[in-house]
Amino acid sequence: MKYTLLLITSLFTAIPVWASDGWTSYANPRFDYSAEVPPGFKLTQESDNGDGATFESKDGTRLLIFGAFVEDGAFAADIRQRIVWDNQKGWQITYEKVTPGWASYSGARGADILYSRAVALCDGSAAYFQLIYPRKALKAYNGLVGRMVKSLRPATGRYQAPTSAPAAAPN
Repeated sequence: MKYTLLLITSLFTAIPVWASDGWTSYANPRFDYSAEVPPGFKLTQESDNGDGATFESKDGTRLLIFGAFVEDGAFAADIRQRIVWDNQKGWQITYEKVTPGWASYSGARGADILYSRAVALCDGSAAYFQLIYPRKALKAYNGLVGRMVKSLRPATGRYQAPTSAPAAAPN
């Protein structure tokens, strides 16, 4: 009964589910995607429109996981626009890879690193995560980023995100 209630609840709300190794699985029913959240991150805010959530760790690292509609299904153009917006916010983008099905880019601003990942979903939308963490913790976060990259995918498997992807680029 307990698991049935959890299943029913997860169909209508985005909830984090704990794994035995401390990672949580975040699933979003509005855009039908999921992603893993590293240990030590706490849910601090869910969006009012149900597109995603913000998580934070004790060291001030912020993780945004969200979905969005892609105008005219132009995934690559959407990513390029997001890179422009991040440049306008002062991020020096030092790495970018954009494909028809996924994209990653990273950069630095002051003492912080930005890593952004997106996967195209089959209904003209996309799922994204952005991780902003201290530059001094670059090595510690590289392993986490790799697992997060692999975990960002459609929740129902309607479109399979590529299984291989680059690790975080050094900044």
